[in-house]
Amino acid sequence: MFSLPQPSDNKSVDELPVVRLSEDAEVLNSLLTMLYPIPSVMPISYDKSLMLLVASQKYDMVGIQSRIRAEIQSRTFPTPTGAATFRAYAIASRGGLSSERETSARLTLDFPMTFEDLSDELPFFEGWALCDLIGFRKRCRDNLISCFQLFLNLQNPPFNIWMSCRNSTSTSSSNTGCSPPWLTSFFNQRLTYLGQAFTTPLPNPLNIREEYLSALQAHITSYSCISCTNVHTLKGDEFCKELENRLSQAISHVGAFFIFRMNSERLNIHPSYRCARVRSHWGHVSKILETRHSALRQALRPRVNGHDGVPVNTTSLPVTLVVS
Repeated sequence: MFSLPQPSDNKSVDELPVVRLSEDAEVLNSLLTMLYPIPSVMPISYDKSLMLLVASQKYDMVGIQSRIRAEIQSRTFPTPTGAATFRAYAIASRGGLSSERETSARLTLDFPMTFEDLSDELPFFEGWALCDLIGFRKRCRDNLISCFQLFLNLQNPPFNIWMSCRNSTSTSSSNTGCSPPWLTSFFNQRLTYLGQAFTTPLPNPLNIREEYLSALQAHITSYSCISCTNVHTLKGDEFCKELENRLSQAISHVGAFFIFRMNSERLNIHPSYRCARVRSHWGHVSKILETRHSALRQALRPRVNGHDGVPVNTTSLPVTLVVS
């Protein structure tokens, strides 16, 4: 702790040295309660709990890290939504929390990823972490596209259960392996949707059953289609489970790997993942990235010289902590 960079005007309180820390009062208070035989105080929000976990890792408190993770798992924190998922990812990335980083990265897929949506969360991001998240989202999108393209070929099992149909007056064929127009349209709509992977959420495998049933109901209502009704009655549940499983596997097979190197002072993005990657995916905002790069770096640097510190009650310690 005494090796942390300090202002040149070293201060003391009651002849005890003052150590300035970058963590806020809530996080430090929770951390200190875990060092003493007193009831621990966990932050009430998920992102603050991640900050607590980052602090314990920063100060090499291995045992405390395990305890914090156990506390997080035992508590029923609301699942982060919207911008909070990106903030959780950014915090976990900055702190080097691998498992939490991957979990948060997968949560972000359920929400749009544009600068309009991330404007308030950008100060939390390191440049390399933003680039990695873009790459992860793109790989998930590509896997889902391949999956839906495979679905269009209904001649292959287990999808070769459908028969051709158009309306209630058409002659239905008894041959299976044909793609009903409504089902082909359903899959093509998802492919079109995936073309807007950054401005819209990615398709969620857990929602595919409901969306399929809605499309089937619309078709049956419009055409009183007996053949599709019969196929769904006999094998519809199995068909939906196969859709869910294949889409889930398409996303889970994408590893949220992060290419970076670490030294004693900071994380540095690998040259192959520099901001050129961001510009390749978000060309229309490249100028914004370039002009804000310096400002973001400054905002993300720990404020060891902060003047708005909040004192923490640490009378039992041989130092006085002032946090910024």
